[in-house]
Amino acid sequence: MIDRDRVTAYISEIKVSLDNLKNYARLDRQSFLSSPVGIRDTKYCFIIAGQAAIDLCYYLTAKLLKKAPSDYGNCFELLSETGKFNEETLRCMANMAKFRNLLVHHYIKVDDERVYDKLNEIDCFEKFVQELEDIVKE
Repeated sequence: MIDRDRVTAYISEIKVSLDNLKNYARLDRQSFLSSPVGIRDTKYCFIIAGQAAIDLCYYLTAKLLKKAPSDYGNCFELLSETGKFNEETLRCMANMAKFRNLLVHHYIKVDDERVYDKLNEIDCFEKFVQELEDIVKE
């Protein structure tokens, strides 16, 4: 059985970060790139939303599939086996998980322009949340 309160708490974290990301997405490139505080906040919101989505993914694969993913990207691939999520949404979320890893672990210096460009992909968080909310209602 899925713990609806737990899922709802993660959804809330994603939504709060998503609201902030939407605000930054409204900025033109130059305004965004000239705001070091905005850039840091955007990176942090990507990390928080990404981690909440990853935590949800691990929780749901364990509960619904009784499986443990090999890594964050694989988690979203496994989640497709539930048949409850759009494949495109899950692919986008797997990419967001990889982006979160770049931000957290600094594998490479993440160019601020890339962060701005990633704002064009935040709708997958919204789609993921909507699909999660549908599952919670079941």
